[in-house]
Amino acid sequence: MDIKLKNSRKLAVVLVILVILLPSLAMMIIRPHYIKGQGNSEPNFNTSSFMSTLVQSNYVLYAEEKQRENQAAMIPFDIFFPSAINDKQTKENEEDKNSGSKSNTSSREISKEFLDEENFPSSKYKNSYGDEYGGYSSEEAIIASANEISNYFSRWEHNFSTLRSYLQYEVRDENGKVIDSNATEELDPLLSQTKPEALDKKYAFGAIVKYDESGNVSQAEFFYGKPGNATQLLNEQVRQNPCSSFDDQYGMDAPFQKPQGRTYIYLMTAENLASFMESSNGYMEYLGVDTYRSTADLSIVFITLLGLVAAAALLLPFIKPLQLGDEKIFQVPFELVFITASFVLGFSLSMSVNGNTMSNEPIYNVLHSIGVPKGLASVLQYFWGFIGWAFIFAVCYWAAGCIRTVFVIGPKRYIQERVIIYRIWPWAKGTVKNIYNSMLHINLKDDTTKVLIKVVLINFIILGFISLMWVWGIGALIIYSLALFFLLRKYCNDLQKQYHRLLDATNQLAEGNLNGTIPEELGVFEPFRGEITKIQSGFKKAVDEEVKSQKMKTDLITNVSHDLKTPLTAIITYVDLLKDENLPAEERRHYIDVLEQKSTRLKLLIEDLFEISKATSRNVTLNIMDVDIVSLMQQAKLELHDKIEASNLYFRWRLPEDKVVLPLDSQKTYRVFENLLVNITKYAMPRTRVYVDMENDEKRVRISMKNISASELTFNPSEITERFVRGDASRNTEGSGLGLAIAKSFVELQGGSLQIMVDADLFTVEIVFPKP
Repeated sequence: MDIKLKNSRKLAVVLVILVILLPSLAMMIIRPHYIKGQGNSEPNFNTSSFMSTLVQSNYVLYAEEKQRENQAAMIPFDIFFPSAINDKQTKENEEDKNSGSKSNTSSREISKEFLDEENFPSSKYKNSYGDEYGGYSSEEAIIASANEISNYFSRWEHNFSTLRSYLQYEVRDENGKVIDSNATEELDPLLSQTKPEALDKKYAFGAIVKYDESGNVSQAEFFYGKPGNATQLLNEQVRQNPCSSFDDQYGMDAPFQKPQGRTYIYLMTAENLASFMESSNGYMEYLGVDTYRSTADLSIVFITLLGLVAAAALLLPFIKPLQLGDEKIFQVPFELVFITASFVLGFSLSMSVNGNTMSNEPIYNVLHSIGVPKGLASVLQYFWGFIGWAFIFAVCYWAAGCIRTVFVIGPKRYIQERVIIYRIWPWAKGTVKNIYNSMLHINLKDDTTKVLIKVVLINFIILGFISLMWVWGIGALIIYSLALFFLLRKYCNDLQKQYHRLLDATNQLAEGNLNGTIPEELGVFEPFRGEITKIQSGFKKAVDEEVKSQKMKTDLITNVSHDLKTPLTAIITYVDLLKDENLPAEERRHYIDVLEQKSTRLKLLIEDLFEISKATSRNVTLNIMDVDIVSLMQQAKLELHDKIEASNLYFRWRLPEDKVVLPLDSQKTYRVFENLLVNITKYAMPRTRVYVDMENDEKRVRISMKNISASELTFNPSEITERFVRGDASRNTEGSGLGLAIAKSFVELQGGSLQIMVDADLFTVEIVFPKP
């Protein structure tokens, strides 16, 4: 049984190897013969491109001759347009003659002077056309033409340099004397007969071009072993003016000067022609060689063989004795199979389409160049190609075997077990969602550089993977573009929703709804939530301040009316009583004392009213001087001694022993101390202690006064310092309700602060004066 299994396994291995090697061998046999039969490798001299190159060679040799004669480097314009320079020199000589001077400048020097880049920059004349003669003056026409003929001549030299090492040539003057040659023997005997079949068999072609003394072509013939119209093409090219466009383009009416009294003879041996065709692939079109090899049929054969190999990979596992298809190599993840197969098979298919690439033999060329015998180099080249085809068909068999498992285990299980994207999809989805949410929740107050860098890097990575997918990258790019479109559309829709939520909140605020909320998230507009909350708080505060102000105005009017009306009513009442002539003298004196008391109270009330009004409007003139506030407090204590004694309160004075000098207004500061002490004597609970403390440090002086209130403290400490606000709401006690307000205003006018604190029945006033 084991021997039978081993034999089956060996048979399976042999079949798989044959499935891979037979198509590889077929491609190795078919491809060389097919490529060899494609295209035309024989030169065809009946092309205008080659004849044009040959004629341009005449101009290059003529220019070299002129430069040797002048023993200096001449620019092409001096050589081929000498009449333009001579006309310019003649014109200048006439001008010099009229002016009494003489010009000794040669035509070559004139040309260089005209072509000075600083005086006549060539860029000025490129692509610039006017109405008359292209908009050029005579000097400008020379400059533009000189630049253009220099470009032409560079191309002529480049083309001739490609042929030069393979050609034998002679240049003869009008007398038949050889003045330039690279041939080892005279070429004239070889061209003595004008019939092409008379050309020596060792030469592939020959040509002769003869110019008379005026530069006109007197002879132009081309010789090679096959019939054709090469001589006619040579005559057409040699009689053309290569700079015929200069007249219309630059207004150049000077003729192009061709060689004068010169004969040019060219020959190329068959051996040199073969070398030229082998080494100068880029110039093969000059010789009419068709370098393109169509391999469409070969590609169809290659695809057919790939299909047969794939079919074998799919069908062989159905032969159960072979036990194929369960190997671990066919359990590779789908993505790896797809990328490898796409790259290898796609690359090989593109190579099969390109006949020129397939005809190259890099291994053979490299080995032959380092001295390996041709036979061995050919064998190694053949072996290398065979290995390459075997690898391609092996990849095809492997990819088909991997795809076969889709039908074995089912698509659902295949996706779950073999597709990496499916496994990482939850992570990828969460990552994309997090990135998307991070973009929706960008804090516009922060620097967005990090977010932009993150987005650009992600896009760079995605496009990088797409670029690695070769031709399949186009499809991936389309899919990516569609996904990006829908993602951006959703992003824009979410931004619009968030914007409308923000707009609704601002509209509610504009309509006066100060308690409106934004329950949903605002994304990138989330920072505006805090700003809207600040605006709501600001509006609420402003409204509360306005309501408070209106209430204070109402209370002010009520309190002022009450406080002024009370003494005024008493005064009016007692005045009426004094009108009684029968009033006893004792009662009259009593009434007069009451009138004096009430009028004094009314006077003090009015004075306090004016004083708080000036203090509030800061229309108070301060008399700042150095004041010892310890002595000032002692003075207030002495002057209010009677009231303090009558109040039945126990004062505890804790004042510094040393002087505490501050720049203050002594009268206003004394009034502050007086008002606060009087306020204590009025409202403190009898038989309780009152604490007056003064603390002195480096930065400030702190004065605090604490007492226990006789009545319950139900008022707002922040409102007790307002005008006409008093601790007893019934206003039964005497006083204007301006004492604390005046004290606070005077303290703040002098740069200090006054604060009221209430803790149950403990009433505390704290004054702080900063030190300069």
